Amino acid sequence: MVEPDSRRHFPGYVLAAPILVTAAELAATSTATTRPPSPDVTELLGLNHIMTAAALPTSGLISVEVSQDGTVSFTLPRARLGQGVTTSTATLIAEELSVPRGRVRVTLIDAWPEHLSHPGTGGPDTTISTYAPLRVAAAVARQRLLEAASAAFGSPVVDLRLTAGVITDGDGRSLDIGALATTAASASTVAVVVELAPREGRTVVGRPATGSTRGRR
Repeated sequence: MVEPDSRRHFPGYVLAAPILVTAAELAATSTATTRPPSPDVTELLGLNHIMTAAALPTSGLISVEVSQDGTVSFTLPRARLGQGVTTSTATLIAEELSVPRGRVRVTLIDAWPEHLSHPGTGGPDTTISTYAPLRVAAAVARQRLLEAASAAFGSPVVDLRLTAGVITDGDGRSLDIGALATTAASASTVAVVVELAPREGRTVVGRPATGSTRGRR
């Protein structure tokens, strides 16, 4: 899986809703790079490319919701077949949005008839196809929350810090993201551009969850 360049700017959306709901622009989240043609077809089009393309009818169903109680919700448009996709999804959102992983709620989407075109989850396709859109949607939420806190505090966004779901300013004032879920919302869908969180600042991805059952039988 290719790591999206955190220095690049990605388009996303703040969706019209009574609380903060954000989404990514799928067409702009591709991390593919141009390479010279290869005589080996497996280097041009692999199984994951095919599965990701097949999942496009439901890949647009990626949005992150911040509730007034401070929880962050996401409905995963995939099937869970033992790959741990709900855990990995929650981890990516928690990292990008700077909230504790325990405050991220990931559920599976309902089996609507419209989803029949999606073949389901296979191998590592879920993480590959949702990795960038998830991070972009969470980054849009982070930016929107910081802007709402900036207005509340009367402090520039650059002077604010979002850590463990709480935004603080240089004077020690703080607000939980739940308190900003309504003011950060939008009455209409708005296109925005965001930067992803830098890789060197990660505190969640790659770390064991509290109470992990890894290694248990």
